[in-house]
Amino acid sequence: MTKLFSNEKLRFFTKVIAAHVITYFLCGLIFSALLNYDDSFLELLGFRPMDEINGLSVILGQIVRGILLGFAIWWIKDSITGKKLGWLKLWAILVILGIISTYGPALGSIEGMIYLAPVEVPVNAVMSIFEVLLQPLLFSIAVTFQRKKK
Repeated sequence: MTKLFSNEKLRFFTKVIAAHVITYFLCGLIFSALLNYDDSFLELLGFRPMDEINGLSVILGQIVRGILLGFAIWWIKDSITGKKLGWLKLWAILVILGIISTYGPALGSIEGMIYLAPVEVPVNAVMSIFEVLLQPLLFSIAVTFQRKKK
């Protein structure tokens, strides 16, 4: 029986958590500047105003998401890490399950197209799909990248 917390698992989970947190904040900073996310835009999409959000809860929330991603990806890691196009496989899984085919009616998902009433949103809301697609792409590349052993 393998150890619950082996060095390999700890390294993998640390890598997944770091990759998620870094790419999440990097994409958030870039796209909030590019697309000018202001409170009225965010509230239109159902978000709280930025001054109501606790920064510590954002960081802790992303660490928890990184841990959950680590658990899910651990089971498929051998088919994606260090493999040719492994990043594409992981990215496709994340986009299909996490964005397009969510079980709840989220914007941009199949359920959202069926159940959400059409809302007129500013053009930067439509462009935010690039942020939603780029972050898991960068995350997938970071998680699947392995240095060549000398």
